[in-house]
Amino acid sequence: MADEIKERKRLFVMARDIPFRTPLNLEEQGYACVAKPEILERMLQTLGLETRHRITKFRWEDHDLPEEILEFTHEDPETHEYLEVKIPETGEWVEVDPTWDSRIRHPMFPTLEWDGKTGTGLAVDPLEKLSVEESREFIEQDSTEEARREYFDKNREFFRAMNHWLDSLRGQTSDSK
Repeated sequence: MADEIKERKRLFVMARDIPFRTPLNLEEQGYACVAKPEILERMLQTLGLETRHRITKFRWEDHDLPEEILEFTHEDPETHEYLEVKIPETGEWVEVDPTWDSRIRHPMFPTLEWDGKTGTGLAVDPLEKLSVEESREFIEQDSTEEARREYFDKNREFFRAMNHWLDSLRGQTSDSK
């Protein structure tokens, strides 16, 4: 049992520490709050763990972003995707959120830890958590090519500025796509 929990924790850190980056279009690979839970889900399923995707609403304004980033058009409120993992030892569903990588050094972007048994909490301050069914419906509607293209078109400059700023917090330079 201790080895199984240790492996859960190791896989969580692997997914979490992929540098967060929001894609700027449909063709670009991103590692934001949709892709990172999907990656973690695939890894945890190799251990036989049951997972499900959940959605919460939040505001970027609650995360102490620089004003020059918030000035760009963006969703408000925004949605955030995370995983729930069913813990076999207890039968309980817990929130597991690998969003912010550990190289981001900012108090509003906490590096969440997972002990493999209890929840991590969420990477954002939730305004409203959608139910399991509402989350499923939202993900289905939001995953169409048309919906994704519209989303990227609306938020592209905001995400470009956000990616650049997060790279600067990590001490990296950002690509200017």
